[in-house]
Amino acid sequence: MLGIWAGKAISKSNQWSGGDKTLGLVAVGCVFGAWQIGGISIVGAAQNGYNFGIAAMWYSVGSSFYFFVCALLAKSLRENMPGDSAANFLEKRFNKSLSRLYSIVWLVMVFFYIPVQMKTVSSIIQIVIPDTNMTACYFLALCIATLYTSFSGMKGSAIVGKIVSFGIYFLLIAFVWVNLGKFGGYRQLVADLPEGYGNIFAGPMTPSYVLSMVIGGILSSSVMQSVLQPLLAAKDYKAARYGSFIGYVFSAPICIITGIMGMMAAKQSNLSLGNGASAFAWIVKEMSGPFLAGIIFAVSTMIIAATMATMMMAAGTVLKSVWGDLINPRATDSQLLSVSRWGTLIFSFSCLAPAIMLPSASLTTMFLTLLYSATCPFSFAIIFGLIWKKVTQAAALWSSALGVVTAAVWVFTDLNSTVCSVVYPTIAVAYIVGVGLTLTAKTANTAPGAKG
Repeated sequence: MLGIWAGKAISKSNQWSGGDKTLGLVAVGCVFGAWQIGGISIVGAAQNGYNFGIAAMWYSVGSSFYFFVCALLAKSLRENMPGDSAANFLEKRFNKSLSRLYSIVWLVMVFFYIPVQMKTVSSIIQIVIPDTNMTACYFLALCIATLYTSFSGMKGSAIVGKIVSFGIYFLLIAFVWVNLGKFGGYRQLVADLPEGYGNIFAGPMTPSYVLSMVIGGILSSSVMQSVLQPLLAAKDYKAARYGSFIGYVFSAPICIITGIMGMMAAKQSNLSLGNGASAFAWIVKEMSGPFLAGIIFAVSTMIIAATMATMMMAAGTVLKSVWGDLINPRATDSQLLSVSRWGTLIFSFSCLAPAIMLPSASLTTMFLTLLYSATCPFSFAIIFGLIWKKVTQAAALWSSALGVVTAAVWVFTDLNSTVCSVVYPTIAVAYIVGVGLTLTAKTANTAPGAKG
């Protein structure tokens, strides 16, 4: 309600998307914190903790390194990226074809990303309201996030981000602090679980996979519309830079806490929770009174909704960009605001279809594969397009297009199950093509304001 209330004051499309550039550093950090601490960091990390132990921490500790890259690029991003959309930058720096490719791939990714987050919040709703139909849970989760996003915009996200970022840590740290002693402390908990639960490189989290998470996080999240948007919404580059650092401080420790909660669920349930997707909600209900459990579930639902909201808002911004640049260039600002709001609403509810079909097993792996496949291919065009003035239109377009093709082939031929991550082949193809075409080009495509 606070987010929707804040959105009542929005009268222009750039206020909704953050293009009015008014966020302070704490607000930027809290939006980032709420974005990163979503369903995968809570429900997904607890599921990993349930299945293989403390190595679940790497999702937030390792993959959040992109915040440091965002901090380093903050000034260049704000100087060279016009408006509030990465698609706009790609069009002005290179051409419309690349901008359209980015928009299409981004919207396809969000179409499947939102259902993954819906599954995480639905696992909480099913514990709170037993015997609820899963489709009804998806619909309720979507209503919470979509109605909030459509009307709150960036201002509402900043307010809610502050509440949930501080609230989730206070509640979950208190929960672990109070209940871990019932297991004899952390060391005894590890000793009572199967071998390897105390190993930080257990299960799929091998050193090579963790490295791929760090690299993938840097080359994917640092070029995502949902990450760029808060950076561009900051009141100045210092707020964007230090807000990025605050984002890492807020987000990095969360999976240590939720991973331990998953381990507690494994011990308490004697590993009887199937694939562990319900581990977080189950252990909270099992070891808390109804009042405290209700508060934890409420704040957890809020922060997952905030993560979904950031992606939905980014999708709305891309839709607005597509509408204003390609469909109706003469659209008024009030029309663009309507497209942002109602486009977000319609697009988000269409995501109910894939939610019903996607499996609930290994939510973190499914999420990361989707994320890396859709974003890593564009990292050369965006990052090098900002810092290397010689990057050509052909280099940017073909590196992105062939990167997308490589990622799709890698996933659909199931090579991703034999090689630790789709990140490596995707960035190898994208960067070899991008650098190669740039160096062999006879004339460089320079853009005004691009840095050399």
